Amino acid sequence: MCFSIGADLTTGVALLPVAVVSLREVRTLRELPFASLPLFFALHQLTEALVWREASDYVSAAVQQAAALAYVLFAFPILPILVPLAVLLLEPRARRLRVAPFVVLGAVVAGYLGWAVLRGPIEIRQEPHALVYDVGLTYGVMWAVLYVVAVIGPAVMSGYPSIVAFGLLNLVGLSVVAIVYVQAFASLWCVYAALSSALVVVHMVLRRRLTDLHRYERALSPA
Repeated sequence: MCFSIGADLTTGVALLPVAVVSLREVRTLRELPFASLPLFFALHQLTEALVWREASDYVSAAVQQAAALAYVLFAFPILPILVPLAVLLLEPRARRLRVAPFVVLGAVVAGYLGWAVLRGPIEIRQEPHALVYDVGLTYGVMWAVLYVVAVIGPAVMSGYPSIVAFGLLNLVGLSVVAIVYVQAFASLWCVYAALSSALVVVHMVLRRRLTDLHRYERALSPA
């Protein structure tokens, strides 16, 4: 897991070629949000590398504060809406109703967490093996559960086995982080982001071998 500035840098850099492979497989705009996840995860970890105390030797306090805000904005309000929406866009029309409720839930979670982050202040503590981000959530446990459901639910409900695997892996990762170090939830699941990124690439590569169900549906629909 991301126990140090070095771990964040290593994870972020290692994910960049994974992101390139994933994005090269994009053929339609509806594939872009899901295929972009490895790139987002890579930039996310590289951003956190600027937040560590050791980074103050190279960047200013203002840059560190901006990096912390960017990191928390992606982790809290953006991911719970980005992931379900990305999965929804990949699903054939007939399957979208199974995923749509998670998009709505993700929007609700993103709205509250975004308000909490922008309301501030964001308190950051550097523990021996993690960064702890505190945005002063009310009913934090409830929102954490809703967050996990919004992010994991649509993937588990997908009709594609590789996306189901993506969801299950993240379910294990988020659960382990919550049990082992709940305070550092936002900081410690980068290893699962890395593994999930590999599954994103697997899906994008395998997708080229599948019938384009969206195109098939359009061909069957009346003019």
